[in-house]
Amino acid sequence: MGKRFLGLLAAIVVALVLAVGIAALLYESRTRDQIYPGVSVCYGAGRGLEQSDGLVQSTCIDLGKMTVDEAAATLALALPAPESQGVELHAGERFWDLTWAEVGQRYDYEGMAEAAYAAGRDAKGLAQLLDSLRLRSEGYAVSVQIIPADPDKVSQALARLAGALYIPPAEAKLQLGAGNVSATPGEAGQHLNIEASTARVLQALAEGQPTVALVLDPIDPTRADAEPAYSHAQALLAQPFTLIADDPLTGDYYAEFAAPPEQVATWLYPQPEAERIELAVYVESVRAWLEGTAPHLDEARILDVAATLTRTLDALNAGEHQAQAQIRHPSSTYIVQPGDNFFDIAYSYGFTQWNLEQANPDVDPGVLYIGQPLTIPSIDILFPHPLVPGKRIEIDLPGQQLRAYEANSSSPTDTLTFDFIISSGMSKTPTIAGQFQVLFKEPDAFARRWNLDMPYFMGIYEEGEGFHNGIHELPITAWDRRLSAGVLGWPASYGCIILDVGDAEALYNWAPVGTLVRIEGVAPGTPTWQETLEDIAPPVDPPEE
Repeated sequence: MGKRFLGLLAAIVVALVLAVGIAALLYESRTRDQIYPGVSVCYGAGRGLEQSDGLVQSTCIDLGKMTVDEAAATLALALPAPESQGVELHAGERFWDLTWAEVGQRYDYEGMAEAAYAAGRDAKGLAQLLDSLRLRSEGYAVSVQIIPADPDKVSQALARLAGALYIPPAEAKLQLGAGNVSATPGEAGQHLNIEASTARVLQALAEGQPTVALVLDPIDPTRADAEPAYSHAQALLAQPFTLIADDPLTGDYYAEFAAPPEQVATWLYPQPEAERIELAVYVESVRAWLEGTAPHLDEARILDVAATLTRTLDALNAGEHQAQAQIRHPSSTYIVQPGDNFFDIAYSYGFTQWNLEQANPDVDPGVLYIGQPLTIPSIDILFPHPLVPGKRIEIDLPGQQLRAYEANSSSPTDTLTFDFIISSGMSKTPTIAGQFQVLFKEPDAFARRWNLDMPYFMGIYEEGEGFHNGIHELPITAWDRRLSAGVLGWPASYGCIILDVGDAEALYNWAPVGTLVRIEGVAPGTPTWQETLEDIAPPVDPPEE
């Protein structure tokens, strides 16, 4: 009895196992191409889910008993279309929608269908049957799979927005009004940083974020302020611009002509450069002012507009409030009187005979007739250089004295700098009285005509073509002997002004080219005991060096 029962029980168990196996085989055969029941795809926040009361609402698509192709087709119809998915871009108060379709992002329908089919198929036989039954009862959700956006398409989409977001920088500006100046500082602009914004959008799309703040970078202006033009204009418009007409050559003429700041402002305009604003000058406006000023000088003076314009422009560009006018002087006519000779006429006007000959090339200096007109040249021929302001040399021929003066800003009178004894030209070769200037300087000049060295020579007027009289130290002969050392204070030279050793060097170092030299009066006669070059140096050839 016991053996028969055990045998029967064993047979029943075998039959059940065979039945389950057969059932599993039949189930596997029937569901070989189908997704197990209970398998679905659920999608949520950021991928089409609606939200209610702050809770994420889930939507699931049952794929049970579908083939992979059927499941993929079902998902393509059921899931939100790429055209309706996306992120909201914003920059400040501006917003744009960017859809998945625009950037190539979409659901991976085939991938999700294959994942659903693979659910519960890891085991075989009875275990697989049990897994399928568990899926049917408990359900199984396949993760949503997405093919990410194409970075190039995202960049291209953002590039289409770049123009709308671009704000050019505002450059600094300078405004000149009626005697005043104002400046507007530059302001930064902005542009879309496409690279950084692309990274943000890709991250938002991958993580299902609903909005993305675009990255805007500032664009600094090239010219953040109106300098140096602003400071330059402020300085110029702080007071009137004054043209100084200072003419000590003919009657110590002095006049000032002022342009008020309102007028000066009309001469100026801003000139933007690469990274700054310069202040420029309307040349023709300044020229017009000078041409309008010119008639206000007296008849003895002419304003050299071209030269004065250059000086005025230089002053304005340097931020200065005044400029020296360049004054010219007209030539005149002299009618020969009884007893006149060419040298005396020239001397009386402060010129050398050579100067007068140059002005009258058709006149024979040895043949003058009463009533004959002669051209007296302009004093300007003696002043090729601008006068040095604040310094002058005065030579007193009767007293054989040289005095040098320098302007003193703290005193109404000039300061006496040097007071030296001189020897001027001898009676046969007098020094011309008149107004001159230092034309050039040579520390070791040589007088070929007399074979003399002239230390610290400063030429002051041209006695003949290429031959100048000037101021220098006691000359030195070819035999290394000082000439005229014992007669300072009496006329002793061949036309130059002679100074003692040391005095000439001091004056030479003090007086620049252009210094005014005034020579006045008539020198006393040459003493009969005056030592001459012939007296101390017999007319023989000097020793060879």
